[in-house]
Amino acid sequence: MGRLSWKLGGALLLVALIAVGIMAVLVNQNVSTEFRNYIQHGNMMYIQNLSSDLSRYYNLQKDWTGIQDVLEGSLRSNRDRLVLADSSGQIIADTAGEWQGELSADLNLNNGVSVKSSGQTIGTLYGLTSGGAAGHGQLTGRGMMGSGSVINNEQTGTFPSAETNFLNRTNNYLWIAGSIAIVAALLLGILLARQITHPLRALANGAHEIAKGNLGYRVKLNSKDELGELGQSFNSMAISLDRSEQARKRLISDVTHELRTPLTIIEGTVDGMLDGVFPADKEYLDSIKEQTALLTHLVSSLRDISLAESGHLKLERVFTNPADLVSRKLSQFEPAAREKEVLLKMEAASDIPEVKVDVRRMDQVIANLLSNALRHSAGGGIITVTLHAADHISHLDKPGLMLSVHDTGEGIPAEHLPHLFERFYRVEDSRSKNEGGVGLGLSIVKQMVQAHGGQVWAESEPGKGSTFHVALPLDETK
Repeated sequence: MGRLSWKLGGALLLVALIAVGIMAVLVNQNVSTEFRNYIQHGNMMYIQNLSSDLSRYYNLQKDWTGIQDVLEGSLRSNRDRLVLADSSGQIIADTAGEWQGELSADLNLNNGVSVKSSGQTIGTLYGLTSGGAAGHGQLTGRGMMGSGSVINNEQTGTFPSAETNFLNRTNNYLWIAGSIAIVAALLLGILLARQITHPLRALANGAHEIAKGNLGYRVKLNSKDELGELGQSFNSMAISLDRSEQARKRLISDVTHELRTPLTIIEGTVDGMLDGVFPADKEYLDSIKEQTALLTHLVSSLRDISLAESGHLKLERVFTNPADLVSRKLSQFEPAAREKEVLLKMEAASDIPEVKVDVRRMDQVIANLLSNALRHSAGGGIITVTLHAADHISHLDKPGLMLSVHDTGEGIPAEHLPHLFERFYRVEDSRSKNEGGVGLGLSIVKQMVQAHGGQVWAESEPGKGSTFHVALPLDETK
């Protein structure tokens, strides 16, 4: 096992040891105290009842004749010892047979139970516990009244054999139970440590594989707990890194490809002009200018996307009427639409609120969507821009403004819809830049809309046209 396994197992074992130790000490003290109280209470009741019997005996006999036999017959066990002194304090009966005739004061006997007759004290009964058989006189117990201890061994804290045996057995059971609990805690700790460290080792191996560049590596965890969620998050991260790496490779490849074509045209045209193959006239200079403009547009688009993705795109927001913004862009695209015999129209509600947006960036969004729609619309087609506000837009989960651009073009196959807003993505790779653009227009739309806190998505059905939706939040309205 690894170091973490030992730490977890050791921690559980330490907790078990501390818990068992505290439990053993507290239970032992409680059992000892309660057992002593139980013994003392039982002995006290025994002595008090016996004193009542002795009082009745005295009332019948009128003296203490035969009291020695009565006390010996009243013993509960050979560990008990009963001592009776008369009213003058002289011991008249002792079941151990040692103290008859001596004074209780000389033996330091105290706190006995008084034996009374007609309200007069006729004697004092002392209950002692002997460690040996009655008659040997070896006192190892305590006075039955508890506080009136007369035995030296009580001062050292020793117990009579019955109490000692009981407590020893109790302690043994406690330690046996504690040992079983410790072993169980250790086994469970090892099992738990393995269940925790196995996913962690899998994640560590996955991290090493990712670090080596194996972005296709995935950890396999069947756990449904937080570690399982961590494994899923790791796999999601790996998938994201893999996608980012693939996107980076595609970006490098696409940028290289997109730059190569205009640069090659410019270089070939200039070389031809220098070599005298092409005349330095307006036609060839316009070609160079066109390719230069394409390069400038490409670099500018990539820069805008990069700034938006990194969160450094600066937006100069002002309150704007979206209907006026759309109407202005439609006017700009009217000549190109008329040339393709495509009808442009706008449908907007009368109560469209003003929204706080960067006019230049939103102008770029609408222009890219109209350009895309016009590019994929055939003669006789219709491009409709609709505007309406809603109290709840599912893609935003809040009130928002919906701007939709619908065309009656050829439509887009379903498998292409998730990728439409990726850089350099074209539904048909065979289409040239002149026909399909460089593949950055929709990517710019996505970044600009998200920079405004909105969302963009597309719906399409082959043969029935496409609709691009832009949802902007209405959190900031005039």
